[in-house]
Amino acid sequence: MENLYSYYTQVLFLTCVVVNHLFEIYLSRRQVTTLEKSRGDVPSEFRSFLTLADHQKAISYATAKLRLGQMRLVYDCILLFYWFPFRGAENLYRALPLADMHKEVAFLVSFMLIQGLLNLPWTIYSTFVLEERFGFNRSTPKLFITDRLKGLVLAGVIGIPAIYGIISIFMSLGQYWWLISFIALTLFQFTLVWLYPTVIAPLFNKFKPLEGEDLKHGIENLVNRAGFNAKEVFVMDASKRSSHGNAYFTGFGKNKRVVFFDTLLKDLSTQEILAILAHELGHMKLKHIPKSLITSLVLSFLGFWLMGTLSNVNWFYTGHFIRIVSPAVLFLLFIEVIPIYTFWFGPIFSWISRKREFEADEYAAGETKAEDLISGLLKLYRENASPVVTDKIYSGFYHSHPPALERIKKLESFKR
Repeated sequence: MENLYSYYTQVLFLTCVVVNHLFEIYLSRRQVTTLEKSRGDVPSEFRSFLTLADHQKAISYATAKLRLGQMRLVYDCILLFYWFPFRGAENLYRALPLADMHKEVAFLVSFMLIQGLLNLPWTIYSTFVLEERFGFNRSTPKLFITDRLKGLVLAGVIGIPAIYGIISIFMSLGQYWWLISFIALTLFQFTLVWLYPTVIAPLFNKFKPLEGEDLKHGIENLVNRAGFNAKEVFVMDASKRSSHGNAYFTGFGKNKRVVFFDTLLKDLSTQEILAILAHELGHMKLKHIPKSLITSLVLSFLGFWLMGTLSNVNWFYTGHFIRIVSPAVLFLLFIEVIPIYTFWFGPIFSWISRKREFEADEYAAGETKAEDLISGLLKLYRENASPVVTDKIYSGFYHSHPPALERIKKLESFKR
C-alpha cells in the first residue's frame, strides 16, 4: 500500500509541476496578446494623462518582462525536475560529509546557496539588460555586488541560527515538535518584522523624515486622524537603484512606518502626495496589516501541523523522489513542493488584496480628494511604465492591486 501511495504521489506531483507551469505560460501569453492589441491606441479613459509614446513604452516594457518570465518558468520547471525526479536533492544530502544536526543544517544552507547561484544570472540580466534598456536601472555593478553580499551575510547571521533552532526542536521534542516550532518561528518572524524598519532596512537604504513646509500641516492632519505619528513618515533613497516609484507601510508598534520612494515624490504635487499617504494610512486604519498577519499565522499553523503529520510517513518522501527521511528534507519539501499544490489558491489571495486596495482608496478619497489620488496614481503608472490595460484572467491570478481602469472608475464613483 505504501508503494502505491508513493506512486500516486509521484504522478500527482509531476502532473502538477507540468500543468502549473504550462498554465502560467498560457496566462503570460494571454497578457502579451492583450497588451499588443492595445499598442496602437491609448484607451480613451487615459488620453488626458498618457501620450501614445508613454503607452507604447509601457506595453514594450511589460511584454519584455513577460517574455523573460516565460523563459524563467521553463528554467524553474527544469530545476524542479533536477532536484526531485532526477534526485539532485537526494544526491546533495548524501554527498555532505557531516552527521546529525550539522548535516541537516548544511543540507538546507547548501541547497539555498546553490539555488541562489542558479538564479543569479536572471537577476543580473533583469537589472542590467532589461531594466537598463527601458531607462529604469540606476544600480551599478559595485552596488549590486554589495547588496548581494550584505544579503548573504544577513541571511547567514539570521537564518543559520534559526535553522539550527528548528532542527534541534524537531530532533529533541517528540511528536509535538511541530507545535513548538510553529510558536518559536512565529515569535522569530514577529521580531524580524518589528526590527525590519529600524535595523534591517537601513542596511540597504537611507531613510529620512518626509519634510517640506507645504506638506507638514497636511501630513499632521492625516496621521493624527489615522492614529499615526508624523515622525513615522519617511522618504527612502530608492533612486540609487531604480527610477521606479512606490510607497509602502511596514512594521508595527513603535517601529511602524509609511515609506515613500524618493523617485515617487519628485513628480507629485503636495495634494497628490497627501492622497497617496492617505491610501497607505488607510491600510493601517482599516487593520489590513493585522488581518494579513492573522491569515499568515493560520496558514503557518496548518503547514506545521501537516509537517508534523507527514514527518515520518515514508511515501511522502519517496512520492517526491527522495529516499531519505530527515527533518531537513521535510522542510525542503514544504518550501519547494507544497507551493506546487497550493498554486490554484493564488487567485483567492489576489482577490483579497485587491479588495483591500479598493478599501484603502475609499478611505483616502474620504480623507483627501479622489481626483488627487487619481492623478497621483496615473503619474505613477506613467513613470513606472505600468500598462493601463490587462487581461482579466491574468490579472485575477497575479495582480495584488486592481487593474488601472477598474481602480480609476471606482475612484471616480467616490468623487461623485
